[in-house]
Amino acid sequence: MVWEGVIIEESLESKYLLKLAKIVKTEQSILESEEEKGFLHFHNIEVEDDKKAKFVEEAKNAIKQGWYLHICKDGKMIVVFKGQSFGFTKSQKDKIEQAKKYGMSIGIIEEQVQFQELIDNPHG
Repeated sequence: MVWEGVIIEESLESKYLLKLAKIVKTEQSILESEEEKGFLHFHNIEVEDDKKAKFVEEAKNAIKQGWYLHICKDGKMIVVFKGQSFGFTKSQKDKIEQAKKYGMSIGIIEEQVQFQELIDNPHG
């Protein structure tokens, strides 16, 4: 079994992280707000078990402040922020809440930290 998740390419300081995962699908989204114009590239990824630890460590350095990425497998989830990661299962409500609070403390809006919904559907 592999870990599945999503990386937004524009959230990365270093694209090297994409080489540690298998990209299974890419979708493009258009930004047309007053502040930002351009595209976001959402990569659905798979990470092999034996590469998970290296992937998570590299992701802590590669991701920009104010963003996160996630990978899931068998009801478990790892959420990675700049310099920080959280691991939990769907039933560990206190750990999910910790990760959500941390995400919101660095500027991520509440609607984007609904981790419990992603555990069973990691590609959103």
